[in-house]
Amino acid sequence: MSDNPTGVGGHAPDSDTDSLGITILDVGHGNSAVVHDGALCAVVDAGRSGTVPQAELERRKATRMVHLVLSHGDVDHIGGSPALLLDDAYTIGTVWINPDWRKDTAIWTRLQMAVMMRKRRGGLDGQQMITTETGQVLRCGRARLEVLHPDFTMVIGGSTSQPSQHGPLTSNSTSVVIRVHLDGQPVALLAADVDAAGLAHIVDSKQELSAPVLVFPHHGGLPGSSRAPREFARTLTQMVTPDLVIFSIGGGLRPRNPHQEIVAGVREAAPEVHIACTQLSAHCHDKDQQVTGHHLAQRPAAGRDGGRCCAGTISVTADAGELSFDPPLKNHRDFVTASVDSAQCRVALPLPRQRSAARAVTRPKPSKTPKT
Repeated sequence: MSDNPTGVGGHAPDSDTDSLGITILDVGHGNSAVVHDGALCAVVDAGRSGTVPQAELERRKATRMVHLVLSHGDVDHIGGSPALLLDDAYTIGTVWINPDWRKDTAIWTRLQMAVMMRKRRGGLDGQQMITTETGQVLRCGRARLEVLHPDFTMVIGGSTSQPSQHGPLTSNSTSVVIRVHLDGQPVALLAADVDAAGLAHIVDSKQELSAPVLVFPHHGGLPGSSRAPREFARTLTQMVTPDLVIFSIGGGLRPRNPHQEIVAGVREAAPEVHIACTQLSAHCHDKDQQVTGHHLAQRPAAGRDGGRCCAGTISVTADAGELSFDPPLKNHRDFVTASVDSAQCRVALPLPRQRSAARAVTRPKPSKTPKT
């Protein structure tokens, strides 16, 4: 896995618009990622505003969004989706969204209206529910989106205060969890807002989660009421075995993410993992102190103008089985060392060892004793 993509100043060149990869966008407190193979793109969540996802799609000269996957109905995940749906700059394949019987919000209504309007005027193939039983394989060129959670029974049951096997289920419990594969190799786990109850269901289903990159759920917040955050973080990190853990957060005072117990659990499970927040956490830095963006990738980032970016938008590209990061992880580490007051992520450890996407997720299978 390469830490330094080709380009002046450690940044990827303009030709990265032809690359195969995934870009985890800095959208403040929220989530959005663009999976791309050249100009062919798929979007997973859209933050509170469509501005940053739209800017990245425009930068990539996207003509078609083959999939728009919305993990669940919270505004920090779907807020920007109406703008994406109503943008005629590209056609859209399928919108993937599950019902939520408890949602009664303005943004949920706007999303429904945007889907109907775009379908009526053309440029949208259709919309479907998304579960582990989804028959269609979600492809974007040489990329594949693997659905790991929830299963169909959880979706049709909906959020409920009635205890299930693992406690009450919320919208977060049934968040769609996606593992992104590039050229056949798993590269990134997008965990949305899945909580401890949802993770327990994933454990029960014996899903394989391993990937070099983990976008940590719920922005590093608490994983549900009466749950042990450190244990949750440790369990998830052990299952994913990542080289890089990303917390997609907004700078400022609230919410104070990532939670210190979450970071501690990640460190216990993976002492050498590289931790990066998209924006500066209030735990680490004075909320009124701005920073320069010289260390950032040249991609849209919500915290750039306000001087709130930490790692900012992070792109992971694959080339012949090798992964490259932009900004390079060394750039982020050097920035944290020089500019961040009391960084939770700062540890005296080397950068993650170099490894290919294939080696990052392959574990030796136990040998079978031959029958006699």
